[in-house]
Amino acid sequence: MVYRKYYQRGRYVKKLIDDYCVLDIETTGLSWQKDKIIEIGILKIRNQKIVERYSQLINPQIHINAFITQLTGIDNQMVQDMPCLSNIQNDVLQFIGQDIIIGHNVTFDLNFIANRFQVNLPNEYMDTMQFARKVYPALPHHRLTDMVELLNLSTNEHRSLADCISTYELYEHLKNQIIEQNISL
Repeated sequence: MVYRKYYQRGRYVKKLIDDYCVLDIETTGLSWQKDKIIEIGILKIRNQKIVERYSQLINPQIHINAFITQLTGIDNQMVQDMPCLSNIQNDVLQFIGQDIIIGHNVTFDLNFIANRFQVNLPNEYMDTMQFARKVYPALPHHRLTDMVELLNLSTNEHRSLADCISTYELYEHLKNQIIEQNISL
């Protein structure tokens, strides 16, 4: 039996904030134990506005299958000359800094980041999917694509930066709804 250390993805919180980072990744599959990150996108938000963007394709050093290419548009040729994950790790962690990280179903992304970088993330994080469930409890699904369609947000494309923009717009919308409707977090 092989023992594997699991790294911490940060601490989940629920807050209404104006300064944060939005994070999204694309991967070769759903398992952080077996699959690899092929793209990272991050938005830095200050006073509810996008002030900086980080986007990087990553060479996973394994084959990207046809399903993932069809879903994301990212193929093997696109990543062959890109840096591997270890070459961008410091850039990603410095970009995020001590910010609260926001994402849609963000535990997926943070499990990959923490365990593929082999670091315990100290950051607090929030999940817009959980906020969407609070604001729209009657919806059958709260996937990012469902919320984008419902609220007519920027199209999410299963590309990191585009999904970050959709998630940013969603969080700002949900935050306003929580304030207006006096919804308890």
